[in-house]
Amino acid sequence: MSAHHPMHPPAAAPDARLLVVWFRLLAPLILAMLWLVAPGAAGAQDAYPSKAIRFVVPYPPGGVSDNSSRAIAERLGKLLGATMVIENKAGAASTLASNFVARSPADGYTLYAAPNSLVLNPILQSKVEYDPIRDFAPISMMITSAFVLHVNKDVKANNLAELLALIRANPDKFSIGTSGMGSMNHLASELFIKTFGLKMVVVHYKGGMPAAQDMVGGQVQMMFSAVNEAMPFLQGGRTRAIAVSTRDRTPQLPDVPTIDQASGTQGFDTVFWLALMAPAGTPQAVLARLEAAMQEIGRDAALRDDLARKGVNLSVSTPAEVRATMDRDEKKWGQIIRDLGIRE
Repeated sequence: MSAHHPMHPPAAAPDARLLVVWFRLLAPLILAMLWLVAPGAAGAQDAYPSKAIRFVVPYPPGGVSDNSSRAIAERLGKLLGATMVIENKAGAASTLASNFVARSPADGYTLYAAPNSLVLNPILQSKVEYDPIRDFAPISMMITSAFVLHVNKDVKANNLAELLALIRANPDKFSIGTSGMGSMNHLASELFIKTFGLKMVVVHYKGGMPAAQDMVGGQVQMMFSAVNEAMPFLQGGRTRAIAVSTRDRTPQLPDVPTIDQASGTQGFDTVFWLALMAPAGTPQAVLARLEAAMQEIGRDAALRDDLARKGVNLSVSTPAEVRATMDRDEKKWGQIIRDLGIRE
């Protein structure tokens, strides 16, 4: 049988030079494709973000925490070149959102506007499914807000010294409202009572607004309100500002002293904060990218002014500073919560 079957004519010898040219053209492309599909390819992280980022807010839409988070998320999205999808997951005093983020993939595509209560809820609530230190990677602080101690306009006190004298002269006759058991303004109230050795009634409401309305009506005489919630009452002359709860005066109320300034105490400091966090285990390169973007946001004067008008302060930091704040709050408020037996 002939070596060359008539149906299969002999193949032409390939042109060696043509093969070399093709190889030179295709080799980089083949290598690039192999590199992209290789597990853990370095190039994959360089491409972050390559899709929309979910930005979880633990409060309902419309409040100052939600509005502030949206403003920061929008700037962050622009800097990263990514679409930010805000997800409001309100419930269980932020535990619903915290549980959700702790269980989310650690890939940089779920970010969290984490509040103080991330640290406090494991002490206050019998069942949370996360550990605030182990399950989250801090990136930067986002905002802080002072609380204002203000009183019903008929209370015969214009400053802290007069208010303390009045409460001491009338034990258990004065009441202070809170926005709920275990809330930051409840803890501020308990710290106030403890610091000055007062005998007062603490009245819990479902939210800051009902408490403030009852204060205007005289059912309770005073409360610590977040600056943005207090401003309409103060500006309308319905309540009177006595002091702010933070170490430093707040830019929104520059003439109102801190509790330390007004009383000579040291270390009275109650601040609400939100910090940007990701699930623990998020790649370091991604965290570094987010941290750098937040540092840039910290230099955004227009955003700072916008947030100040909302009653909060833009507060960018290092991850280590977030962790230090968490540790401090856990120690300080955990002690008060346990001493008083506060449970939600």
